[in-house]
Amino acid sequence: MSTQTDDLPTTSPDAVATRLAAERLSVGYDGTTIIADLDVELPTGRVTTIVGPNGCGKSTLLRTLSRLLTPSTGRVLLDGADIADSKPKHVARTLGLLPQNPVAPDGLTVSDLVSRGRHPHQSWYRQWSSEDEKAVAQAMELTSTTELADRAVDSLSGGQQQRVWIAMTLAQQTDLILLDEPTTYLDLAHAVDVLDLVDELRTEHGKTVVMVLHDLNLAARYSDALIVMRDGRIVAEGTPADVLTPDLLQASFGLASQIVTDPISGTPMVVPIGRRGRTA
Repeated sequence: MSTQTDDLPTTSPDAVATRLAAERLSVGYDGTTIIADLDVELPTGRVTTIVGPNGCGKSTLLRTLSRLLTPSTGRVLLDGADIADSKPKHVARTLGLLPQNPVAPDGLTVSDLVSRGRHPHQSWYRQWSSEDEKAVAQAMELTSTTELADRAVDSLSGGQQQRVWIAMTLAQQTDLILLDEPTTYLDLAHAVDVLDLVDELRTEHGKTVVMVLHDLNLAARYSDALIVMRDGRIVAEGTPADVLTPDLLQASFGLASQIVTDPISGTPMVVPIGRRGRTA
């Protein structure tokens, strides 16, 4: 479900069972509304990517869905219940979030940081176990960070740090994973590796992934559904083929473009026209 505007083309995704949703959500900072009266359902077992121009509310929506931000009105539903009423440990065992620009304490090693992803599974009667060890090792193997285990996180390159933070998120072993710009600081080869991993989490492990991306072509290739935001509202949602049209890109991003077929994936590929193309 989405809040729509009259001047933008819209699409409606097929009804799919959802474990994470928002109803009439409004969120703001310092008296400024960032998200206004927004409804959304995130399909279970799918990769959904939120796209939109800078400042449109993408990251605010993701942080509110994860309970890091409290809405001024409306509510987030996790498994049909208001997430605000859920115990923090239950949320952490169900939903993992990689925020933008996370910061590790000085000197913390990679293995220690990834191990922190297991904290929601600890209690006074359940301490570190072989299951925790296995989860950490698997997360580091999936993100190609095993060889970095004894390095200090703050000694790594930006791309290496990003992969380590993704490993920590995976170590939580949650069914729902929220990723805010997971390809930040990554070169194209590593960005594709990370998104291949996201695809594997869905196809082989049945995870539900919601992420924010800026690269429309990577979003189209790796997403089952796209949500397009502008000015704190959802203006279109659906499959990449349904959503990515020249009219919508012009209205939402101010981008003149053509849509062609990606020769590798068969998904839509956005070709910006730019000033040179307009004068050719």
